[in-house]
Amino acid sequence: MEKSEKFLEDVAELQQWARSFGEFKANEWDTLPDIDLYMDQVIGYLNRQLKNQGKDEEGQILTPSMINNYVKSGQVTHPDRKKYVREHLAQLYMLCSMKQILTIPDASELIRRLSGNGRGIKEVYDAFVLDQHVINEGIASVIEQTDAVSSEYDLMRIAIGLVLNATAERIAAERIIALLRANDETAPVPDAPPAPVEKKKADEKKKPAEKKK
Repeated sequence: MEKSEKFLEDVAELQQWARSFGEFKANEWDTLPDIDLYMDQVIGYLNRQLKNQGKDEEGQILTPSMINNYVKSGQVTHPDRKKYVREHLAQLYMLCSMKQILTIPDASELIRRLSGNGRGIKEVYDAFVLDQHVINEGIASVIEQTDAVSSEYDLMRIAIGLVLNATAERIAAERIIALLRANDETAPVPDAPPAPVEKKKADEKKKPAEKKK
């Protein structure tokens, strides 16, 4: 079947987006702003970093009310005098990247467990950014091969495949989180230390022994 001019234009636009999607990599820890930021600066910075994760380039992934809710619920570290640092930027970026698949509590728990398992937030964040980039490159390569498709039906089949893959991975991730929580609940509780023997007061007088009649 001969491909229409409109179809070819759509495929070319999709491939252009895929190249941009695959090439983008979020800023690593050492390139995050090393100065304190206020809320509006955080919103502007992170929405630029998250731009390729939205349905369109104009939509905001992160808003002030979202950040306030994450802080109040303990999902993000409380800022010092309304100023945010690298740790907050890293936490918020990872939360926003995962919230389209996981719930915020689940995503926050993964970050907490990783950074509390002998690793700091810097190591966790840099590994996250690298893994995300590699996976996005793989997805982009699938989209860039759309030269072989001949119709909208073929494109829809590719979309279905991506959806099924994302769904299966979400189910697996949720199962892992549930397993970790179950292990927490069944972990043995350490024995309580023995109660200290109460010492007699120094001024406490001994009762005299009763005399036998």
